[in-house]
Amino acid sequence: MPRSSTYEAVLDASLFTPSQLQPTAVGRLAFQAGTRWMRDHVCSHRTLVHEHRVGFVLWSWQLEYVHPLRFLDADEVGVEVTARVRGPRASQLEVAMDLEGPAGVAVRTRAASVPLRLSGDEALSGVPGPLPDALAGLFHEDETERTPHRSRVRALRAGFTRDGEQLASGRTHFRVHRHHCEVADQWYWAETLGFAAGAREELVMRHGKALPGLRRALAAPLRRVDVTWLRAGQFRDLLTVRTTAHRTGEELAFVHELWLAEDESRGGDGNGYEGGGPYAVVVERV
Repeated sequence: MPRSSTYEAVLDASLFTPSQLQPTAVGRLAFQAGTRWMRDHVCSHRTLVHEHRVGFVLWSWQLEYVHPLRFLDADEVGVEVTARVRGPRASQLEVAMDLEGPAGVAVRTRAASVPLRLSGDEALSGVPGPLPDALAGLFHEDETERTPHRSRVRALRAGFTRDGEQLASGRTHFRVHRHHCEVADQWYWAETLGFAAGAREELVMRHGKALPGLRRALAAPLRRVDVTWLRAGQFRDLLTVRTTAHRTGEELAFVHELWLAEDESRGGDGNGYEGGGPYAVVVERV
């Protein structure tokens, strides 16, 4: 049976919107959960980076809100996290987390990261490579899967274009400051969820009067978030978030492309990714 780590996380008001746990807060809890599983069963994050010179860069992440959980519902949640290596030659690390509240599992996340061989500099520079045998061998047989994890973002976007109605689009700008970054002055991936949420709110504020149906995206809770990260943002980068709102049946969906502003200004239709391509694509569904 795959090993798990289980513990309680204390809740406070800063983690919530009026209707649910904030996506950025869930991202932070998920990163902490994966780090805890690695510490419990393989090695600590510090040891991984400092002694093994291995890092992980997050590539794909899914968040599903299963049952309602609001600030007044509970003092804490139960956290259960599992992990496994996936793909040929242990080329991915997949971490799954459940947060359980009074009504059962409130949130599920699944993350796929790519191992990096670090050069040893302070910027934590590295190149993709399989997990070293010494580390891969610490995963049990039932924590190893040869088929790779695949991101759903491209298929989701194609479905919105094919089956949905585009309601509105717009651009929002954000600067990457140090409180958005991790120790190497690269953006901390969970903060990009906040950039996307902010861009959604700005789009609704701009177009909600003419399109009342959009206003539901400010009041109703999110159902799912799917993300793929293609490049890493750096301290002081100016980002442009290109947001498009779609309606498919009763569902509202928001697609956010996070571009380096100087790349985005060169053009690009969002499909061929001229000008270097987006750094990340976030899909939110209401």
